[in-house]
Amino acid sequence: MIHDVARAAGEVAYARLTAAAQDKLRLCLLANVSVALAGASAVRLPVPAAGSAHRLFSGARAAEARSAAGFNAAAMHARTQDDFHPIGNLHIATVALPALLAAAEVQPGPGERLLDALAAGYAVATGLSKRFSPITTPRGLRSTCLYAPFGATAAVARQWRFSVEETANALALTASLVGGTTQCWLDGSDEYQLHVAQGAAHALLACELTLAGVRGGAGALDGQAGLYASLTGEQPRFADIAADFNADAALLDTVLKRYPVSGICQPVVLACEKLAPRLAGRRIERVKMVMRAFELGYPGTDNRGPFRSFSDRLMSARWCVASVLTAGRFDFEAFVQPASDAVEQLVARIELSGDTALPPLSCRVCVHCADGAVIEHDAIDAGQQLAINAESLRDWAVPLWQVSRRDAAAFDRAAAAVAGGAAAPVAEMLAACLPG
Repeated sequence: MIHDVARAAGEVAYARLTAAAQDKLRLCLLANVSVALAGASAVRLPVPAAGSAHRLFSGARAAEARSAAGFNAAAMHARTQDDFHPIGNLHIATVALPALLAAAEVQPGPGERLLDALAAGYAVATGLSKRFSPITTPRGLRSTCLYAPFGATAAVARQWRFSVEETANALALTASLVGGTTQCWLDGSDEYQLHVAQGAAHALLACELTLAGVRGGAGALDGQAGLYASLTGEQPRFADIAADFNADAALLDTVLKRYPVSGICQPVVLACEKLAPRLAGRRIERVKMVMRAFELGYPGTDNRGPFRSFSDRLMSARWCVASVLTAGRFDFEAFVQPASDAVEQLVARIELSGDTALPPLSCRVCVHCADGAVIEHDAIDAGQQLAINAESLRDWAVPLWQVSRRDAAAFDRAAAAVAGGAAAPVAEMLAACLPG
């Protein structure tokens, strides 16, 4: 299977994407850079050793590619506002893009090659996860840790112009470098940043080891003791999942996060923002909410407290409801500051249940008020309502750039560089998107 995956990755090309997928790829690139700039100050991992070779989203520079990729991945994920795939249940770009940017600083090349590589990363991570995330996620295994590093390795291999054999070898080595659980969302701990940092760094390591002649196993994925057999008890054939390596679908199905909370809680925040104006002046007695059963079952989504940090609040559907309805709007500071009594009291009055019939990114919120009023809002299949498109990107992204003390003009320069990136040297895109 590993060679089939490598061949599939090599067949992905920016020029062969549909126009809609090309637009989405550029949109994802710019959106993830924006959230990384805003998140750089919230990175919990150590700052890499200083150097001149690799730019960091903090504005500093690092000496070594792997440490730069790791820090930049943590920055991209620090607010958890990076894009995600709702079926593969993973963040692809936050692992693949920082690894790819560091790889491009080592071997620049044309801008179109970077776009080819990023598209290949989306295709590979989605192809490997789409069927199996519903099996591995309930076991506490985080899909971003298991599958996104393969996308990152495919992207770096493409940037470094690996052959199919070299790409297959690097992917095989990646199978020994993946892992991580969802316990961090229950404990309110910092591993969520470590997950993506090590995934990005390991993609570069797998490619460096391949260049050094280290050999990976051909059965790393589908062997009797390979990754899939170990995690799921299955030994799939590539033919079973080949249709999932569709770069157009991988990109078009990817969701850009409007809010800096978990992907699962995006429709929850949306529904509560729609409800809030209708609740003005009323006292909330209790709230009933129905979510898609699989999403409700994701670790941390049903967090009831005590809440210790941003990482357990951002996952909690209860916290999202209570915070938004109490403030009347989404307020990021409420997620990172000590909890108010009003929010904690409302958390205790929220009833959650799951419905297997609801589509992804859906919820129903019903608020019972002390005056007897019952006010409801449904956010069903909310991807389109939440979508950030080319028209709305600037209004959404500029405040993120301003968090990092970069102005709207800097965003506009980056947007122009990304828009023309296929026809320009990749160095121009790197200079516009990475500070320093």
